[in-house]
Amino acid sequence: MKFKDFQKKMQKGIFALSEASRVAWDTAPATLNLQLHQWVKSGELLRLKRGVYAFPGKISGQTEVGPLLYAPSYISLESALHYYGLLPDVVFSLTLVTTKATRHFKTALGDFDYRHLKKDLFWGYDPDSCMASQEKAMVDYCYLYSGRLLPTDECWDALRWQHLKEVDFRKAKAYAKKTRVRKVFELITSLESYGKSKKNR
Repeated sequence: MKFKDFQKKMQKGIFALSEASRVAWDTAPATLNLQLHQWVKSGELLRLKRGVYAFPGKISGQTEVGPLLYAPSYISLESALHYYGLLPDVVFSLTLVTTKATRHFKTALGDFDYRHLKKDLFWGYDPDSCMASQEKAMVDYCYLYSGRLLPTDECWDALRWQHLKEVDFRKAKAYAKKTRVRKVFELITSLESYGKSKKNR
């Protein structure tokens, strides 16, 4: 099968080997594997991980790939908090949460870090962009990193939290209560106080 014919039939920007097999149903598995390998070698395809490929011209970047690379997942934690301007430091890996096991992938499009989150806490994100709301990203952060965080101004200063006045803390505290972890609520309440103080940038 020619690459253009395969690309036209596939239509998707990112696909799994099983999907390629359905599109190229008349091609032997060994032949298809070899063809995919050759297309990767020529630069016509990107191999994101074992059995997952992408057409370079059909994807916009990490934020599109991340939720599809290891589904179900959504963008949260440092990447989402930086996106909303709450944490200033640039994160080189795209950070996501998933109901699957914690994993890290290094791909041609960059690094992807996935942290495990319980199924009953897997909500609070836009289904189209797969981006957590700023309140949910904050709660995910306090929940997953609670062991290394303290409800003190010194802790928030060290992390350089900013623009906290843009956060709906009533919503954030309601989300924190849903985690059923007291420290998460204490951390969110402390961040709210920090946001109102003169120390907050």
